[in-house]
Amino acid sequence: MMTIITETRRIELVKENTNRNIQIVPFPFIAKSCKRAFTTRNIELDDIKTLITGDIKPQAGDLVLCEVTRLRQHCRIEQPNGRRNRVFVRDRIIVCYGNRYAPDQFEAVVPENLKACHLVAGGGIAALMRFKSPKVKPATEIQPLGLIGDKDGHILNLKHFSTLDLSTKTLKKTIPVLLVAGSSMNAGKTTTVASVIKGLTADGYNVAAAKVTGTGSGGDLWHFIDAGVKQAIDFTDAGYASTYLMSNRRLIKVFNNMLTHLRTKETDVIVVEVADGILQAETKKLLESDEILKSTTAMIYTAGDSTSAIYGANWLQNLGYKVLAISGVVSSNPLGQQEVEKSISTPILKKAEISVAGYGHKLFEMLIVKLTDNKSKQLNT
Repeated sequence: MMTIITETRRIELVKENTNRNIQIVPFPFIAKSCKRAFTTRNIELDDIKTLITGDIKPQAGDLVLCEVTRLRQHCRIEQPNGRRNRVFVRDRIIVCYGNRYAPDQFEAVVPENLKACHLVAGGGIAALMRFKSPKVKPATEIQPLGLIGDKDGHILNLKHFSTLDLSTKTLKKTIPVLLVAGSSMNAGKTTTVASVIKGLTADGYNVAAAKVTGTGSGGDLWHFIDAGVKQAIDFTDAGYASTYLMSNRRLIKVFNNMLTHLRTKETDVIVVEVADGILQAETKKLLESDEILKSTTAMIYTAGDSTSAIYGANWLQNLGYKVLAISGVVSSNPLGQQEVEKSISTPILKKAEISVAGYGHKLFEMLIVKLTDNKSKQLNT
């Protein structure tokens, strides 16, 4: 039996697999003393009992204890409550392994081992950076100290901690689903979702919202909640730190599970944000899926400029989506708006128009009409 000395106490090795050189020891620190990231929020601190080290390949969603070794792009870590905690060199942080795709920041993947890697998202994603945008600094460097396990030495992974209620629900009403997608990062998707929520709630509707793809972070959820949504969830609630490199079959299941969770008798409308651009691999496959199309009542598309607005709206309509409007960054550019209006008939809506009282009634009526049309087409086919 091996003995390990920590700064707080002497602990003994619990298990040792000599064939694979894996060691499982009692968690060597008080979990509350570590800075814990948003992605880990659905795991209770009391579940953290062991640390697994050695020759082991981490998986997406695995919890990992890391030490910050060099501060670069991310100097803060988002806590479960949303507070952005400043981090320092030698801080111990509890984060999740995950893949990330963000053209404005990093492309990163889960590494093959527990060697040094990077903090590639403030919400708490550990990965090996492969691409860096020239707009940002290199990723903050971290050293994994080991995977985090339960009392039996089983690795804690987000997939075991889904908070979605998937029990069968009998509803008398059919709830419309409004999808919001965009041309790229920072096209205005989250702002548009929040504006839709504001407009609907201003007219008395109960709105539930979900973010189905992206990288684990609380910023968008807090935005939805601040706008007045009754329920707000994302893929971390389904048990995933991010959705990059996720299979389409699994992503469709996440989408369906989110809708099941949000379909309650109190809900009038469900609004779903699809992160990243429509040509990003996982987003594109998701939107091209017949199952997603059939589950979607209508869509609002956001774009950064006129060209992407015209292309994206046409692409989505060719897939069969009912694109009610174009919004986002392009809606704040008068010349860009004119270019769009000369090319396609889909109306452009500004944030102020969507969030104002009165538009919620109009939007809800359009959704009910589309919902009825969709049902009729499905019955005829």
